[in-house]
Amino acid sequence: MNALIIRKAKIEELKIIQKLNHQLFLLEEKFDPFLNMNWPFEKAGENFFKNRISGEKGVCFIAEFAGDIVGYLAGGLSDTYPYRTVKKIVELENTLIKDEFRGQGIGEKLFKKFVDWSRSMGAERIKVKASANNSRAIKFYERIGFAPYTSELEYEIK
Repeated sequence: MNALIIRKAKIEELKIIQKLNHQLFLLEEKFDPFLNMNWPFEKAGENFFKNRISGEKGVCFIAEFAGDIVGYLAGGLSDTYPYRTVKKIVELENTLIKDEFRGQGIGEKLFKKFVDWSRSMGAERIKVKASANNSRAIKFYERIGFAPYTSELEYEIK
């Protein structure tokens, strides 16, 4: 993978990142039927990625192979809990590698870049959320060193 480049995203790549995020939503829809599938293209989604790309509220890295963007990772500072001793935490908010490029270590390389950024921000921990039934994502996160901390449960009011 000599031609693979991991770097910060540029604002002119916003539309590509939005499309990749939409692909992520298409994959996640089977786990979460309440996703707003248009969010990546709505003002809120656009602003989210602009803030990450600009570095205002986080960071967005892309994986580029032979001039093609094949994946991305977005994350940012997260609220801490006053009852925990962790003073600074970041969240890996979303990431996707195109299907044909999975299994080649690209996700791990994006994550390592995110770890470096997190360290530079003074973060002590990184958190990530995954749909409970998304075993593929959970296995990936556990393989790169994440361990379960808490479970978030929902109850549907009918």
